[in-house]
Amino acid sequence: MLLILLRSFAKITDWLYFALGESPSLDFRFLPVYSYGFFVAIGFLVGAQIATIELRRREKLGLLTGNESEITVGEGITPFELVFYFLFGFVLGFKIIGFFSYFTELSTYILPLKEYMLSMSHGSWIGGILVGAGLCYYYYYAKNKEKLPQPIKKKITIFPSDTMGDLVVIAAVLGVLGSNLFNYFEDPSDYETFWQDPVGSLFSGLSIYGGLICAAIGFAIYARIKKFNLLHFFDCIAPAFIVANGIGRLGCQVSGDGDWGVANLHAKPSFIPQFLWSSHYEHNIIDADPHNYIPGCVEEHCHLLSQAAYPTPIYEFLMCLVIFAILWGIRKRFTNRPGIVVTAFMVLIGLQRYSIEQLRDIGERELTYLFGIGFRQSELISIVLFVGGIVGTIYLWRYYQRKGAEIKKENS
Repeated sequence: MLLILLRSFAKITDWLYFALGESPSLDFRFLPVYSYGFFVAIGFLVGAQIATIELRRREKLGLLTGNESEITVGEGITPFELVFYFLFGFVLGFKIIGFFSYFTELSTYILPLKEYMLSMSHGSWIGGILVGAGLCYYYYYAKNKEKLPQPIKKKITIFPSDTMGDLVVIAAVLGVLGSNLFNYFEDPSDYETFWQDPVGSLFSGLSIYGGLICAAIGFAIYARIKKFNLLHFFDCIAPAFIVANGIGRLGCQVSGDGDWGVANLHAKPSFIPQFLWSSHYEHNIIDADPHNYIPGCVEEHCHLLSQAAYPTPIYEFLMCLVIFAILWGIRKRFTNRPGIVVTAFMVLIGLQRYSIEQLRDIGERELTYLFGIGFRQSELISIVLFVGGIVGTIYLWRYYQRKGAEIKKENS
């Protein structure tokens, strides 16, 4: 298992191939399950679960309330829904069942997976029709089973924890767009080839702060529309975000996407494992150090760094775990003082990010000069978050002390 941290694997299927002994029968490296995306997806799932746990706890305490929404019960399935389910099932069946028909061509790279997925001719027509018809029948049966002679309208209460699907979509969309926007501000050269590969360019350079800020704005607007208590809401989201961020950083480490540190030229102490000290990022996905080849390599991405670098994504992962433990540990103590958890999050992530920036290899990034001192974008945002978190914590602390004193005075 440790092999996944000792070298880079562009795809999780690359790692599985090597971990399972390079067996030809278990060679699924042609599947594009990219390591970075895999860990980001895991981060979203874990973060969503953590946020849901805390949201539900505060809902039970009556601190986060739901909103009534009107729905119609007892309606039958519509022709539009039947067409939609058939087409959706047809595409799934056409490609998934067809995958087994073209397995030999795909596994030997005669037929590139991307070409297969985008092709209108490669697939199983019988599989598409069967899955499409099956999906139609399932939803027709399920809808008619609950159909009433006269559909009725009823009101239901939707709590914040019930909206987790919406929140994940907001985090994913605004996170990626915000990350790219802030990355563009700091390094416009990353998008010189945007029109050649617009989709690929969306994931070519990501700024974690850009994703955090834009997702937070989206959450705030959504929470305001849904009339959720903002401070309680963000107190629930903060621990989830830091965990998701940490797991995503493992994706940076495993894929070797360039998010490593400066060269570590010091001798390794015997008590520190190699994966925590430095890495040459063999087989890194961005083919960094293009003139430095791995001897005898016949795979994709046959490059490694000439000088081993600090594995800063691992450091960030460990730091995020510590921050999560702190936030998770104080959340119950400050349940009745909403906002303290999120301001503590601002202080801690500001410290974490600023400190890791001192080791990261991003020397080509543009600097912003204040008082004659050059700062990277992430350093400036770290300082703002740190100071804002301290100011916010002091303000809220005094506010709750004053409020508590007033309540005590009224009861005396």
